[in-house]
Amino acid sequence: MALCSGERKVNHLQCNGTLYQCECGATGCKQKYDDDCSAQGFDVKGKCFKCGAVGKYTSISSVTTDHAPRKTPSFL
Repeated sequence: MALCSGERKVNHLQCNGTLYQCECGATGCKQKYDDDCSAQGFDVKGKCFKCGAVGKYTSISSVTTDHAPRKTPSFL
């Protein structure tokens, strides 16, 4: 997962929340409270701040791979 590089408004530390992308192309994180991060792109109900779509987002992967995920060995 890609992590948000925005700044939390309360303590000014990096957010590190999961980064999401709306179907309109807008990106940002989603927090427990509205207006909690400088790079927040969605409100607590999943509404995009740019286009207003609700629940139309997917998480952004920070690593692009073209192979299948590693499987757990059967002996574990």
